Parts: sequence; C-alpha cells; structure tokens
Amino acid sequence: MADQKSSQSDIRVIPGFFTFARHTYGRILRFLYKMTISKSEGLTRLEPPYIILANHVNTFDPILISVMYDKPIQWVAGDTLFRNPVLGYLLRKLVGSISKSKSRSDYHTIKQITQIIRKNKGIVGLFPEGQRTWDGISLPLYYSTAKLVRMLKVPVVICILEGGYQTLPRWSNRRRPGKLVLSFKEPIMPETYAGKSNDEIYSLLTDALNFDAHEFQRTHKIRFKGRRRAEYLEHVLYICPSCGSVVSMVSDKNNLTCRHCKLDVHMDEYGFLSSEKEGFSFTTVAEWNSWQLNEIEKRIRSGYWNNGKPIFIGDTALFGSGYREQQLAYFGEADVIMDINGLTVVQNDKIFKFSYDKLESVSVAFQRVFEFYYENTLYRLKFPPPRSSAYKYLSMYECIQEVLIGNTSDPNPGIIAENA
Repeated sequence: MADQKSSQSDIRVIPGFFTFARHTYGRILRFLYKMTISKSEGLTRLEPPYIILANHVNTFDPILISVMYDKPIQWVAGDTLFRNPVLGYLLRKLVGSISKSKSRSDYHTIKQITQIIRKNKGIVGLFPEGQRTWDGISLPLYYSTAKLVRMLKVPVVICILEGGYQTLPRWSNRRRPGKLVLSFKEPIMPETYAGKSNDEIYSLLTDALNFDAHEFQRTHKIRFKGRRRAEYLEHVLYICPSCGSVVSMVSDKNNLTCRHCKLDVHMDEYGFLSSEKEGFSFTTVAEWNSWQLNEIEKRIRSGYWNNGKPIFIGDTALFGSGYREQQLAYFGEADVIMDINGLTVVQNDKIFKFSYDKLESVSVAFQRVFEFYYENTLYRLKFPPPRSSAYKYLSMYECIQEVLIGNTSDPNPGIIAENA
C-alpha cells in the first residue's frame, strides 16, 4: 500500500514535452492517420479544470488525442503499462499519467485525479469503457465514472474517435491507411447534471459516448486500404456461424475461413463482410460477434459443456503472477484448460485451479494477455503469437458469470484506461 501511494504521488507533467511531441511525433501521426480535429465553439472557450471522456478504439488513442490537443492531458492508464520500469517512469515523469488497477477500487487513484482537477486546475483524460472495443461497438461504461463526475462538479468534454476502429482494430496488428477525425462535442457543464442521480449521469454519459463504427462507415464510406484487412480476425471471431465449430476460424490476407466447413468470408476496404455461402448474413464484425455471444449463452443454458466437457483445451501460455504495478514473476509455459466450472493451469506436476466465483478484475491486455486476480494475487496468461485469442476466454467467462453465477453487480467498479 505504501509503494502504491508513493508511486501515485510521484507523478508530474512537463508541458514542454507535450509541445515538443505535437510538433514532432504529432506531425508524423497526422500524416499516417490523415488526422483532423473537430472542436465545438464551447470547447474553444473552455479553460481547465475539466475531464475528457473518450471512446476507446485504437492502441494509440491517448497519444492521438494528446498530440492533437492544445493543452496537456493527464491520462488514467492501466497498471499493466507501469509494470515496465522504463515505460512506467516515462509515463509518470513526462506526461503525468495516473496508474489504475483494472476493475479494482483505488483510493489513491481517485485522490490523484481530485488533486489534478481541484488543486492543479489541470485536465484528466479517461476511457470509461475500460478497454478497447473488439467489434467496433461501444462497451458499457464504468459506473464509477458517473460517481466521479458528480463528485468533481467540473465540465465534461466528450471526444469521439471517428474512424479509429477501422484504422487499427484491436484484433489486428496492421494499421490501415484511411481517415481519422477527433470529434469533440459541446462540453457538458456542471449545471447540466447538477441535482441528477448517479444513474441519470451514467445514462447521460452513455448516450454521449455511444458510437457504432460500422454505422459510421455506412454513412461516410471511408476506404481503409490494406492487403491483410482480415488478418487475425480470429482473435475476436472464434465460432463458425455455418457449422458451429469453436476455434475453427483462420484468417489469411482479406479472408477468414473455417477449417471444418470451409466457410469463406471476405472483408472489403470499408470493413464490411460478405460470403458466397448460402445463409451467411453478417455484414459486420459486430453482427457476427453478437450472434457468437448469444450462441455461447444458449450452449451454457442447455448444458452443452456439462459433465466435464472442456470448452477450450490445447492452449499453452506463459504463466506468471504479481500484484498491481509490481513486475511479474513468470513460472514458465503451462497448459490452459477452460470448462464450465473454472480455469485450470497445468505446469509440469503442478495444477492450479481457479473457480469463477473467486475471480476478480478479469481482463485482456493488448490482444493475447489474459489477467485476473484470485485471492488478492494477480495472475497472467500470456498466449503465444500471432493467432492466440485471449478474448475467447474473457467473453466465455463473462457469459458464465451472467448465466450460471448470476453476477448482476457492476462489472466495472473502477475507473481505468487500458491504453493497450
């Protein structure tokens, strides 16, 4: 606890670094992403302190916003990034980033945000979805964001990254040349939400941040060129809608194909899907993923995976443990098995069993890193590149939690920007 307090209080921001970054790295990013910025009239007149809430679609979202904005922004970032000593030092000493453990309440994070807003009269940036979207649809916000807004009583600036998902989808390793617009909406002033309940503020923020990347594309028709547009799409789409096989999809360049039934799906330059297979009706990654999640729920409810039948088997991962920002200790490679009762990790003669009812802060970092807390210890499964999917474990766990364990509590009690 003392180490956490010390690290949080030892952050600072160097305004000159932001200016330097905008005129150097910022110019490169503007060229690569064809970035433009759209600001409301109210925002141009707004002076700090205030908070910025943005949708989270791209690995570099905080950087993209910071290099295009004319004032320093101190971002709340996942402690995954701070476990790297060099990166952690740079985040704290140059840009004043605030560390936050995923989905875990953190008094010192809230205290640091409050100090930046009330004492330093600064700007704090948050990604209240908590992680980057996998399919282009906005995720549920952290409920505590509404509580924070109500407590701080400062203006709220909403930033929507239009075209960010298609530029670099979470499931892909390749940037697609296209167009990215940072669209800043009219600030939500304190008098707008004064007297409102947490639920009402949460609804207000949800509506403001809601964004469908595919509907945006249907209207704007921006071309995102590339020769490997569908590559690694199996990170998110792992159930075949034609034959129902699990983990049977494999990508190659602009196509995604099922190894079992040979369903072949093409992704065009606008990010839309098509297939000559009769009965295939999905036009977007989101439509396919929505069906996939519903299919998981049906199978769980029907007892499809009961009687010890494994859901996922045959995966290996680098297994390690730690706590918050501490550097992880890795034990070596291990076999990973997921069934309806829990997660089993087998390493040589050691067997680690993790029941779902005791898992906390379950999340995916980057693309292939599955993390969770179990009895107050952080565990990490780092799956090998390039096609391993950590999302399949996360989506399956969340559905099991909802259907079998009946976890209806707020899944997002903390405030966190994954930035990964």
